[in-house]
Amino acid sequence: MPGNLIKLRFRLNEQEVTLQCAPGARLIDILHDHFGLAETREGCGECGSCLVLKNGQAVNACLVPAFTLADSEVVTVEGIRSLKSFSEHRKYLPGEKSLRCGFCASGFDVAVVGQLLDNPDAGEEEIREALSGVLCGCGSYPAVLEETLQRRTRKRKYVRR
Repeated sequence: MPGNLIKLRFRLNEQEVTLQCAPGARLIDILHDHFGLAETREGCGECGSCLVLKNGQAVNACLVPAFTLADSEVVTVEGIRSLKSFSEHRKYLPGEKSLRCGFCASGFDVAVVGQLLDNPDAGEEEIREALSGVLCGCGSYPAVLEETLQRRTRKRKYVRR
């Protein structure tokens, strides 16, 4: 292999992918440059705008080096919004009425789904904690939390009937 490139295989949005890249390449750059997945926003490493699911856990894609991806399962916000396996989770995602600028929307979506994968019965405190990892400059937290909880409550009431 030329230079210090590594051959990397992992699952991305339920598809096997293979690529060559530098071992320290960031996952966010791989998503943008190699796969054209741009809805995962690049932030600062702490803002949560670049959240993806890696092996079911929400992680900041800008902090994940390529060499850690071997044999991993990565799901981006595009996967959460389109894959059949996430259709049940999409019912709980905050909608446009709770978001102001939308920059943090992908982070909020991944945070909610990551929490629900970890604990399907997550209540207000767990969801609040998951959302706290996403920095939102326009102050959408209360509306996002309220809408997510309302959707979960409506679904639970519907299921109980």
